[in-house]
Amino acid sequence: MKRTTRWTALLLAGAMTLSLAACGGGGEGGDGQASTTFRELYASEATTLNYLVTSQATEFELCANFVDTLIQYDEFGVAHGGLATDWTTSEDGLTWTFTLREGVKWYRSDGSEYADLTAQDFVTGLQYVCDPANDSKTFDIVSSVVKNAQEYYSGAITDPNEIGVRAVDDMTVEYTLNAPTPYFLSMLSYVCFMPVNADFLAEVGDRFGTSADTLLYNGAYICQEFNPQESQLWVKNPNYWNADNVYIERIERTYNTEANKLAPDMYKQGSVDQAKIPAELLQAWLEDDSTKDMVRPTRSSYYTYWWLFNFDPKMDEAFEPDNWKIAVNNEAFRLSIAYGIDRQKAEYPYEPYNTEANLIRTITPEGFVDYNGVDYTQMGDLAEISNTDPFNEELALQYKEQAVEELTAAGATFPIKILMPYNPATPYWGESCQIIEQQLESLLGTDYIDITVEAGPSTNFLAEVRKSGEYSLMLCNWGPDYADPETYSDPWSLGYTYSWPELTTQSDLLTGYIYTEEDMAAGVFDEEKFIGTPETVYIKMVQEGKDEKLDIEKRYTAFANAEAFLIKHAIVIPFHRQADNGYVVSDLSVFDRPFSPFGVSSYRYEGAHLLETPISMDEYYAQYEQWETDRQAALEAAAAES
Repeated sequence: MKRTTRWTALLLAGAMTLSLAACGGGGEGGDGQASTTFRELYASEATTLNYLVTSQATEFELCANFVDTLIQYDEFGVAHGGLATDWTTSEDGLTWTFTLREGVKWYRSDGSEYADLTAQDFVTGLQYVCDPANDSKTFDIVSSVVKNAQEYYSGAITDPNEIGVRAVDDMTVEYTLNAPTPYFLSMLSYVCFMPVNADFLAEVGDRFGTSADTLLYNGAYICQEFNPQESQLWVKNPNYWNADNVYIERIERTYNTEANKLAPDMYKQGSVDQAKIPAELLQAWLEDDSTKDMVRPTRSSYYTYWWLFNFDPKMDEAFEPDNWKIAVNNEAFRLSIAYGIDRQKAEYPYEPYNTEANLIRTITPEGFVDYNGVDYTQMGDLAEISNTDPFNEELALQYKEQAVEELTAAGATFPIKILMPYNPATPYWGESCQIIEQQLESLLGTDYIDITVEAGPSTNFLAEVRKSGEYSLMLCNWGPDYADPETYSDPWSLGYTYSWPELTTQSDLLTGYIYTEEDMAAGVFDEEKFIGTPETVYIKMVQEGKDEKLDIEKRYTAFANAEAFLIKHAIVIPFHRQADNGYVVSDLSVFDRPFSPFGVSSYRYEGAHLLETPISMDEYYAQYEQWETDRQAALEAAAAES
């Protein structure tokens, strides 16, 4: 594996000359060198350590550091061995065989050895995910590729050994797939393919992953303390197979609902080693000579954020859910909102200095995948959307006029009440909602819409708000699980708790999409092709992409058309790539950690260093430019070797 010493040298050479002792930073050890302990506040608590059931980013951050995967990605996004050292694929592309790394063991939270890692641990893990009793939120990833996973989950077969995974011997694990899947390797850096020890599972039973001592560890860190809504303590696993590349010895995390407000002052006091700098403080920090060179942007991820309309409203009667249901099933109403949101204004709390930097026009971000040099967002129907400004006041007002006429006839009353909740633990979300409220009501009129911005709970927000349907319009997000556009289609699959568009009553929505205007004028209509709701047609379009395994251009185009469908009909309104951290002051290095747009590799602290002084904006952008150059060279070298 590549070491990152050259990045360490670059980071230290470019760092400020101002010492942490002078500026108040908290990353210095007693010998004057950068500390090996990283301390931070956090405001969003994990609800489980069970990596085999979770689909939440808050929990990925933990499990990615506690349990390793077969495949890892280096700092440039190049795949290399993790718990596997090499692998082969059968000629028909259906069988993948992995040889495990020698000497890897499982450890308890106190650091004591528990057992050797074996191929059976990967079999046990996948069988656990496929057991419906465990309600794994990532089962769909497995069932989309692994033979008999869906059949076992549904009860069509009852023997878990018929699922397409087996231990050839203690050091060899084999997967059998439903169909050739070129991106299967990238899926193996995700949580649902992580191993688990069967004896330990039997020992702890339903308590698995509920505390630090009901989890086993084979990754870079061991969680010694997990005190929900209090603190976490991670310590370096000295027996980790790649321990020489783990430079941070301890990670001390303290929970505080006011973390985003308190952390900047605590950084100055030397109590923490990283702090988000909120928009209201950013200008002051940049104008202060003692802090102006300490602030840098956060690194954008491939998590994308978009607004969703709720088609199954469960709000309090004060928000008139029945009236909302009439409104949300009217496409003109949704389009008046979609064209009416000024994204640059909504982005201002997140990025006041470059509001266009992280904005997106599609669900899948630019740069995720391409075909023969053509970016996915420039394929099929998605190309037009990618190249068109989504904010259009004139169109918004035209659709408002149409909606008023149609909704009045349907029995709706005005103004339409819109509940926009937000998680107060997430920086800038509330401020952005307030801007949208003011901007939309100003454009469309308070006689048309009445937006209420409301803070939800900071803990269990998803369960209590989004999954419970306690919203009208809300910002949601999704991150990729593997290197294929199919991964961004999941939130609109049947059974997902993302807005429930399959429940729409707008059965005539699709006639103009399936048939051209010329067809309709000529009276051409095929009842077998007209299948009703937007969700069912979307699923049909997505299935065309899923069914195409070998022709990548055709596959990507099918997914691009399906994604464009959601946006054209205002089922989803794209907003930005993940930017909720905005700006930070941090003693943590940036470009020497594992990087990958998908899976959980980018959550790892492996490879990262603690610096004596934080880097500035100029240093950040210089390092980013160098990283892009080095990454391109690394990707080309990897492609040449494959």
